[in-house]
Amino acid sequence: MNQKEIVKAIFLPLLICSTFILCTAIAMLIHPEAFHKFFSPTQILRENPPQLPHKSYYWDVEHYAKLALNPSCNAFYPLWPFIIRTLFHPQTIEQAAHYFSVVATTLFFISTFIVFWVFQTGLQRLDLVFWLVLVYSVNPMAIFRVIGYTESLFALLSTLFIWICLPKLKLNENFKLCLIFITTFLMALTRPVLLQILLSSIASLATIFYFQTLVQIGLFRNNLFTIITKYIYEIKTTLTICVSALSGYSIYGTFCLITRGDFFATFQDQKLWGKKLGLHLELLLFPKSPLFDLLGLYLPAMILFISLIFVYFKLTQHELQIFVPQSKLWNILLVYPPLLILFYLFNYLKFKKQKKLTKLIITKHTQALSENYIFWFSIYFCFIHCLIIFFTQDRLFSLARFIFAVPFFFISIGYIYLCIDNKKIYNTLFYFILISAIALFEQWANYSQDKWLG
Repeated sequence: MNQKEIVKAIFLPLLICSTFILCTAIAMLIHPEAFHKFFSPTQILRENPPQLPHKSYYWDVEHYAKLALNPSCNAFYPLWPFIIRTLFHPQTIEQAAHYFSVVATTLFFISTFIVFWVFQTGLQRLDLVFWLVLVYSVNPMAIFRVIGYTESLFALLSTLFIWICLPKLKLNENFKLCLIFITTFLMALTRPVLLQILLSSIASLATIFYFQTLVQIGLFRNNLFTIITKYIYEIKTTLTICVSALSGYSIYGTFCLITRGDFFATFQDQKLWGKKLGLHLELLLFPKSPLFDLLGLYLPAMILFISLIFVYFKLTQHELQIFVPQSKLWNILLVYPPLLILFYLFNYLKFKKQKKLTKLIITKHTQALSENYIFWFSIYFCFIHCLIIFFTQDRLFSLARFIFAVPFFFISIGYIYLCIDNKKIYNTLFYFILISAIALFEQWANYSQDKWLG
């Protein structure tokens, strides 16, 4: 890395952090209560106290604060409160909540530099990385990485996990597997993501295997043997991730078994939030929660679908024809994905009938995408999150922060952008940033009034 690249690697993350600070500062000037609440080490007394369960001063941070004071087994996981308890030894819920916010904010700024460097290492395109990290850092769900939620710690661990798994990272394989084990272990102790991690790793390996069967010639048994031999490291990675995630949860599960007599008590507690299997098709149109939750439901599924189509057509050497919107007004439809999909399908069928579809030129990066383990893991991780919430909740509460407050979705977007040799598509990122910045203002307003944030 030359001197100019080093300067950019420092200046651009600083610019991104400054943008977040500027948005936050303007919001706090308009809503001073947000400033006092964020920086105050004690609860601010309200003339009209918030009424549960619709409003809460700290929301989930209060539960973690209680765990920092007194470890117990419940639906909230132990690593985040363990760190605060070990570093600061808080004596009250207010102290613990304040320390959570301080550490979370510190991690936010540190991880911005780390995620920028990791994305640049993986994508090797500075302009794309800048826009991706900017939209990652200036979106309404970024607020969760500074107000004391687990997103700050989980985002940092996720970024390290992505870095370790990058194809371009040249480290000893056994050493990488050890780092993957440690990182996944910690992730499994931070949030209830055991199922997501297990299914994502298995689905990633299966997808790589499937695409290799398209390019291998010969009997299936010989093909399978060749593929297994070629991807023995990816198999080891999948096994390491699964064993590590299970081991991480086992620590907490054993604690639950000792204290409550139930190894899976944390899953039982989640049922108290109304989680149960069901099909709520109305959520495809109405999230019954902030609109960004609907984006969290659709965008990972759309990116997964696009990536599968891109890779399939590239490997089978078929021509891929698409409808290319000409008006910038299409970007506005990002606010409501169901309408975007409906309009796109209508125009696609119309232009197909008129034989006016455009041939899409897919770059050489698409071939590499077929065997890029961390790409498939990242997008499957988001997609499986969507499926779990869609089939277990009667509303999409919290889905957006699970998707947009951590880096997996954004690294997936980056790899898809590499497959399309047209920088005009960066316009979509610009419009998404604009929408996100406006929504971030609203989040700080909600925060100042103790309202639900997502």
